[in-house]
Amino acid sequence: MKKLEAIRYMILAMEREGGRQFQSILKSVGVTGSQAEAIRVIGEFGPLSLKELGALLICEGGSPSRLVDALVRDQYVIRSTSDSDRRTVTLLLSEKGKQKAVEIKEAESLFYQSLSSQRSSPNLCVNSLS
Repeated sequence: MKKLEAIRYMILAMEREGGRQFQSILKSVGVTGSQAEAIRVIGEFGPLSLKELGALLICEGGSPSRLVDALVRDQYVIRSTSDSDRRTVTLLLSEKGKQKAVEIKEAESLFYQSLSSQRSSPNLCVNSLS
C-alpha cells in the first residue's frame, strides 16, 4: 500500500471511530450528532434563516429542513416567519434548546478529553507509515 493511500485510510478510520465515540457520548444527552451541531450553530450564530443555517452546517449536505422540523417538534428551536418576507424563516433556540446546548457543550468536552488521552496512547499506528 502506498504511503498516501495508507494515510487516507487512516484518516477515514479515525473519522469513523471518532464519530462512533461522539455518538455514544451524545446518547446520554438525547440528541444525534446532526441535532447537536444544529443546536450549537443556532445557539452561537442565531437567530438564523434556514439558508444561513444550511451554509454553516457540516453535517447536512442539502437543506436542513427535516433536521429543523425535528428540533422544532422537540421544542429545542423556535421557528418564526419574517414580517417583511413570509418566505423567510428565522430560527432561534428556545429555553429548552439553550439548556440542551449547555449539555452538548459538556458532552463535547468529554469527547475532547477522551481524544486527548487516546492521542497519547501507544496503540496508534502512526509509526507504521514510515
